[in-house]
Amino acid sequence: TDPPGFTEPSIDAADSLWVVVNKKRPLNPIKYKPVLDKSINLAVPAADGYRKLKAAVAKSGNGTLCLNSGYRSFNTQSYTYSNALARYGKKVAEALAAHPGHSEHQTGLAADVSTTALGCKITNFGSSKASAWIAKNAHLYGFIVRYPKGETATTGYQYEPWHLRFVGVEIA
Repeated sequence: TDPPGFTEPSIDAADSLWVVVNKKRPLNPIKYKPVLDKSINLAVPAADGYRKLKAAVAKSGNGTLCLNSGYRSFNTQSYTYSNALARYGKKVAEALAAHPGHSEHQTGLAADVSTTALGCKITNFGSSKASAWIAKNAHLYGFIVRYPKGETATTGYQYEPWHLRFVGVEIA
């Protein structure tokens, strides 16, 4: 059965776990807002997966996971992109931040994670034990590392070991 607030599998429907949103594929509707969990800033199914992932990381002895960034509204993503543009210029901003309506964070299915040992900051997460463990095991909890090393030409984004995308256990 489909998770609450989500429809049957579709790469086009904003409310599908399978939705593909990127630089070339905006959300439809562009200002889509998911059904969010009551205590974690993620869509309900992603929050459930995150709770399980966090418990597993802790049990593995690789740290205490924290959510650096989850759901971002269209307006928040507008601010995020504009800020990156002003700070770094267009070329760098394009590799760092999605345009509003083109962000996986707007689906509520993307989670930027870190550990409490890193102050919940994404900086240096890629060299942490938690990151290595997540790269090997996130799929068991329905997550993938969305922007892997060496795939910028395909994804359009720099390596982001902290950016996890919930797609469900079956797809992951």
